[in-house]
Formats: sequence, structure tokens, C-alpha cells
Amino acid sequence: MTHRFLVKDIALQAGLGTATVDRVLNGRAGVRRQTAERVHHAIRELEAQAGQLAASGRKFIIDLVVEAPQTFRETLDAAIRQEMPLMQPASFRIRSDTRTHFPPDEMERALSRAARLGSHGVIVMAPDTGPIRDAIDRLDTEGIPVITLATDLPGTRRRAYVGLDNTSAGRTAAWFLHKWLARHTRPRILVTIRNDRFRGEEEREKAFRQALQTMLPDAELAVIVEGHDTVEFTRRVGETVGTAPPDGLYSIGGNNRLLLSAIRNAGAQKPILIGHDLDPDNRALLAEGAIDLILYHDLAEDIRNACRVVLAAHSRGAMPKPPDGAALRLAVPPMADPI
Repeated sequence: MTHRFLVKDIALQAGLGTATVDRVLNGRAGVRRQTAERVHHAIRELEAQAGQLAASGRKFIIDLVVEAPQTFRETLDAAIRQEMPLMQPASFRIRSDTRTHFPPDEMERALSRAARLGSHGVIVMAPDTGPIRDAIDRLDTEGIPVITLATDLPGTRRRAYVGLDNTSAGRTAAWFLHKWLARHTRPRILVTIRNDRFRGEEEREKAFRQALQTMLPDAELAVIVEGHDTVEFTRRVGETVGTAPPDGLYSIGGNNRLLLSAIRNAGAQKPILIGHDLDPDNRALLAEGAIDLILYHDLAEDIRNACRVVLAAHSRGAMPKPPDGAALRLAVPPMADPI
């Protein structure tokens, strides 16, 4: 194991004698496995500390390029305001370009612009298109680490993914609906998606459908994609609900107030509703009892981990990169008993 530290420094970090450390470093016999591991762990700790010292006081500019609903972007902004003052030992400045509707060609230009302006890292939430994949690969080639947020782009040269395990989220939604609707005969379930070009939403829907086929094989499933035409989306929701009122609704793409309004205007009873993201709008709907379950992850943790990926990339491995993904969290209305 190569290192750049004095034996006495390693011994102090490990709490061992210098002779013991010397035996471990030179591969001599007579050292217990646990003792050798203490020495190797001490070296890793010294490397991390060296990376922190190197980053101390350094300023990083991170470009945030995101297509997401307004409520998600507001929650993301709040997470950034919360985390940025706490990031140590370096300081980070976020340069944002976030939009509700971000045409792929404009997003590709925004990613290319980040390179021209001298970015230290890019956090991106984007649809899965060839030009965007190419832009991410170009950024990495130029030494700018890219982190995907909430929806991944596997197969690109992105350095990490931060956000929910979307497959687990879809399965979890199916499990709860199966528990709530198990006594229904041929329950009708509606799934709504904001944008089927986003891999994360596609993964949720696919996992939900597969799990539901096992748990509720007689369920009738309908899927509606919102796209960019909210008026047409509302019309299709109202038409579907008016013809066949759903017993359960899995809202993958959000816009839950609009969904509930369309259901109410169609004269249908509110179905069991499972949604995503603990934004202010969904918090209010939870408090009202209009949503039965929210699946979410901590966006502040996502931002923190994304910055740690940037630090790891620029420290050339001296600082560890956090693992991909985030913990799945559940929120239910006050006093609710979902099971």
C-alpha cells in the first residue's frame, strides 16, 4: 500500500508503536490481521485529512442544470440554501439554470456553456437523449465531473448519481396499494407521469407495474403522461376518471393539486393517492388528508453528496466519494394508519 506519510505519523494515527507499523508496511510476519488493518485504516484517514487540508478555503463553482416542476425546484433551492453554508472545508457557489420545461437542445447548450465558463462540477436533472448524453461525456473528458440528480443516465461518464432508488420507490408504491386495495375486486389504478423521457419516472412506472402484476394480478392499470400540455393532460385525466373512477392513483410526476381538481370536477371520489417529493404543496395536501402517502428522499443530502463527489474528483482520490443513491423515506397524513 503506497503512502506519503512518516512512520511516526501513521503510528500516532493508529495508536501503535513505530516498530509495529514498520513491520506492517514492509510485509514482515508476526503481525495480527486486525493490527495490520488498523495501520491501513490509519493511512486512509491521513489521506482524507490531507485532502481536506488541500481543499481548505478553496472555492468551487457548481453548475445546476435542471428540468423539474416549480415545486420541486423551490424545494431544491431551499436545500441548497440550507447546505451551502455548512459545506466544509471548501466553499461552494451554485450557478443555476433550472426550468419547468427545458428543451433538450437548450439543455445541451447549457451543459456546454458550463464548460466554457469554467465549472468545477455539474449537477444535472435531464431527460435521456443522445445529445445530452454526449454533452455529459464531453464535460467529463474536459475534467468536469457530472452528477445526475433524481433521474440517472447510466452508460454515460457521469461520476455519480444522487437521489432516490426509483425502482425501489415503484415497488414500494405497489406494495402499499396492494395492502390498501387487496379486498377490491378488479381494482382500477391510474398512474400519471410528468415526462416519459426521464429515466427515473420510467423506472418507477416499470417497477410499479411489475410488482403490481404479482401483488394485484387482477388490477386494471391506466397510464397518462402529462407532457407539456397541462390543459390536455387535465382533460384526459377527467375523461379517464369520469369513465372509470380509479380506486388508486400513483402520481409519479406530481402536479397533485391539478390531479385532485380534475378528479373532483369529474364527479369521482378521491382515490388512494401515492405521490412523490415532500415539497410545500405536498406537505399541505398531506396535512389536509388529500394524499395518503408520499415517497421522498432528502434533497439536502443529495446536494451535500454531490458536492462531496466534486471534492473527491478534484482531490484526485484523497477524499472519498460517497456511494450512489439515497434512502427512501415515507410521509403519511397526521394520525394516519396506512397499513
